[in-house]
Amino acid sequence: MDRPTERFRRQHKELVKLAGELMQVLDAETLAERPEEACRRLARFTGKLKVHAAMENAALYPRLLESEHAAVRDEARKLFLEVGELYDHFASYSERWCSAAAVQADPACFSTETVSLLQRLGQRMMRENEDLYPLVDACEERAS
Repeated sequence: MDRPTERFRRQHKELVKLAGELMQVLDAETLAERPEEACRRLARFTGKLKVHAAMENAALYPRLLESEHAAVRDEARKLFLEVGELYDHFASYSERWCSAAAVQADPACFSTETVSLLQRLGQRMMRENEDLYPLVDACEERAS
């Protein structure tokens, strides 16, 4: 039987894979010669992140914020308050860099912003994977 958080963990793995694929094209030569490749990879990552965020906001966090377990509620509240700002920042970033022309005009800035934002998202997913999800899984296993 899958853990209650299995779907979200699987999405995190997919996002990490897509982030790695995006990181592979952040070198100056690729961005100068084939900026559209970076845009394609960014679009794939963005699409997956939007689906993940929608599922978190509609299904996961509302349920966790109402949990009968105080530890789950507290951890979920802390992480939920942080994620809104991060997703807003990512939306602005992806809007700014959605064209090959924008990437080609300032590849160094695109690369720096991409690395920084992917690191922040990665740290966020790691906190969910290591702090929140085990807590949720343990509480739900005890309740079954």
